[in-house]
Amino acid sequence: MSRVAVAIIGAGPYGLSLSAHLATRNVRHRIFGRPMQFWSDIAEAGGERYLKSYCFGTNISTPMSGYSFADYSRPRGRETFEPCSIADFAAYGHWFQQENVPWVESIEVKLVDRRTRGFEVTLADGESFEADNVAIATGLAGFAYVPPEIASLPPAFVTHTSEIKSFAAFKGLDVAVIGAGQSALEAAALLLEAGAQPQLLVRENSILWQTRVSLKRSLWRRLRSPISGLGTGPKAWGLTRFPGAMHRVPAKWRTKFVKNHLPAEGAWWLRDRVEDKIPIHFGATVVEARESNGHVALGLHLAGDGSRRALVVDHVVAGSGYDIDLERLEFIDPKLRCEIERLERAPKLSAAFETSASGLYFIGPASAMSFGPLFRFVVGAEYTVRVVSSHLAARASKAA
Repeated sequence: MSRVAVAIIGAGPYGLSLSAHLATRNVRHRIFGRPMQFWSDIAEAGGERYLKSYCFGTNISTPMSGYSFADYSRPRGRETFEPCSIADFAAYGHWFQQENVPWVESIEVKLVDRRTRGFEVTLADGESFEADNVAIATGLAGFAYVPPEIASLPPAFVTHTSEIKSFAAFKGLDVAVIGAGQSALEAAALLLEAGAQPQLLVRENSILWQTRVSLKRSLWRRLRSPISGLGTGPKAWGLTRFPGAMHRVPAKWRTKFVKNHLPAEGAWWLRDRVEDKIPIHFGATVVEARESNGHVALGLHLAGDGSRRALVVDHVVAGSGYDIDLERLEFIDPKLRCEIERLERAPKLSAAFETSASGLYFIGPASAMSFGPLFRFVVGAEYTVRVVSSHLAARASKAA
């Protein structure tokens, strides 16, 4: 059976970044997954979909210069600040992969199991090999969260925003969109533009909208609210400038901060596509959902007067975010999953992004509970892969 120093599972921004850095350090590895699959699927659903982050905060990392998102976008006449098209970002990722990580294997990993020394990795085609270390970089795939009140509906009647295959498929349908964050608001706009009749169900009493940030700002404004890859303001600047600092904060404070940082809000370019165009039910919480004669009957609790209201629609779209839960990663052997210490449902990681199961690493959004909200976004890739590639290179050198 063949053996490598590192197996990388996932070929999105974090996986591609780690592979590029390991190659520069001459660490023998293999990387698996369809490049940029999560982002490509979102783009292929149709409509105008944009990143909420700044373009300069969505670079895939490589030690080589000339491969930033702006390096890809500028010569093609595309946006280099905001808003940046998700389709362009997916295309950038494919370009980056072809130029820097052409050895990606577009095949699914079926099983990762513990062995006496390292791990055994089994692929969808039946091939098995051994790896001294495994880095899991599957991003948000598989972690879509659907509230339990609607999760019991038959799959034909409920869809998470990230799992919509085609907005055009909803043409002519009445759709309830649950949520007040970017994904819910964008989905509502795209459904309307595709010919559906969406309604927004918002638990809060209002929607928070970001304001447009100008690159031409006064010195006082730049000092008071600096621009960083995570957004504007002192908190975002501090998290970006000192990416490893949150790992040193006591876990109970850090996890609370991760949950509460960056409330649900919509991007400025989305506002005109939603306000005064889509019915919005504020203070509305879904407390019941059932199929009824080929439709969905929703029971709503209205916070304003405490009353109940019934709403019948053809479909429900959940813009309810993601829940990092290790138990959803079924390709990890159950006994191996049991070895991994948790922070709530996410893996607890060392300063080198290693789990309590020696040799098993998590990078990307799954590391946010251990390292802070920066790592829910692509901007965290630069710090992550420099730390992890250095650690893995040192470990490979000792093993040689």
